Amino acid sequence: MNNKLMIKKTIAQEKNILIVLFIYAFLLIFFCSKMSPLYPINEWSDINLYFNIGKMINAGKVPYTEAFDHKGPLIFFIYAVGAFISDSSFFGMYLIESVSWAIMILFGYFTARLYIDKIYAFIVALLFPVLMLSHTSQGGSAEEFIAIAQVVSLYFFIRYFKDDTSVHKPKHMLIHGLMSAIALLIKINLVIFWFFPLLAVFVSLALKKEYRNLVQNVIAYIAGVLIITLPICIYFMANGALSEAWNIYIVLNKNYAVIGSLGQTMENIAVRFYMWIRFETFEFLIILVGAIYFPIRYIGNKWGRTGLILSFFILFAAIFSSPKYVYYYSIPYYVYALPGCIALCRFIRIPATKTAYAILFILILALGVKQRDFFGMQISELIRSEKPTGVAFQFGEIVKKEQAPTLLNLGLDEGNAVFTVANITPAVRYFISPNLPYDSYRQMRDEQTKYIENREVQFVILAEGAMNYSYFHKLPALNENYAIVDSYPANDHQVYYLYKRKD
Repeated sequence: MNNKLMIKKTIAQEKNILIVLFIYAFLLIFFCSKMSPLYPINEWSDINLYFNIGKMINAGKVPYTEAFDHKGPLIFFIYAVGAFISDSSFFGMYLIESVSWAIMILFGYFTARLYIDKIYAFIVALLFPVLMLSHTSQGGSAEEFIAIAQVVSLYFFIRYFKDDTSVHKPKHMLIHGLMSAIALLIKINLVIFWFFPLLAVFVSLALKKEYRNLVQNVIAYIAGVLIITLPICIYFMANGALSEAWNIYIVLNKNYAVIGSLGQTMENIAVRFYMWIRFETFEFLIILVGAIYFPIRYIGNKWGRTGLILSFFILFAAIFSSPKYVYYYSIPYYVYALPGCIALCRFIRIPATKTAYAILFILILALGVKQRDFFGMQISELIRSEKPTGVAFQFGEIVKKEQAPTLLNLGLDEGNAVFTVANITPAVRYFISPNLPYDSYRQMRDEQTKYIENREVQFVILAEGAMNYSYFHKLPALNENYAIVDSYPANDHQVYYLYKRKD
């Protein structure tokens, strides 16, 4: 392969393959994400939370001060764009998610083309996102958007580290600044992915006495970070919300984070490593090949080799050091499946024919659909011949009958999707309840209590098993001001109750 292979050259010479990969991204998300118009709703609580804060932004509300959650602000603005395209469905978010995955897949192809021929790079670009799908849940998570930024940066890191190149292009460092800022403003702990590779670039330049290039790259990186962060900071400053944004996104998350002793932290990491080896053996071995074998075997710059390997381990530690873990948290380290697939594809031989491309496209797409098999739901729901079921639709039908209804969900659960089904833009700051213990953030539950006491919302959803269920279930004001008008038994351990304000 030509060591100086450029993106522009690849686009010019291989545009047909890139078009096919772009289409593949839209098809993969169409079948494998519940953002897709194929599915009645994405009932995932987090996604509906982001979407409804996005709708509030479009209505002039400010995150944190007027629309509460403790995730990073950028995810809310992404969903605001999706809600601007379509505020009554996830179609806008389907388009955004598909384009985002297309970018990731194309950069996966560009990375593979640094080492292998077109047919094998095509396989890599099709396959590595399928591996990632095993942990994407219903689609549209914050971690997905961070993973896309990681893949873009990974291409430029590998491109530079592949050979012992003396200078580093500042425009590429600008891109690293942009990509790391995306992580910084969505889920701050995951920005650690960039630390060691960036350090490797700077150390490599310093040791080669490329001081001018080093300064240029430092300035370019800072500029990239500022391009993303500065407009958001100005937005919060203009709305008098910068201090509150800092207090919630930085201070609250820092206090909320569960960090045990060094011994407990190391135990958590070791246990997770063992569990991945035992229960996700095939996928994790590919990831380890990409994280360890690939840099050792195919990266010429020794600092880059070390930086990429350390990046994997520190990212793994950042994800698994806390006892709190949900399986979609691991999406960001699935980017190492990309170099893992590249390394493995160097050992296979496939004829580069149109038939081979077509067969690979169909087979790997089918594997992806199987990987995220949402077809367990009734086919009648998919083709819309019957009304879809679930708490969101059952409660949504009741809520939609009212003129300009207002709603409060006292949990972080599928009740959040009622806002989306009924096309409600939340009217109060604490319209849902993220999983924050009362001792960590008392203001949320106290304000929700006032909403109920002052009869500020028309409908209230309360589910058994919610963090504050016992408190609200016994709250006198709830039973004095509201009456249960419907219930939905989700399972043997959780029943949703819909309360309506009494006349």
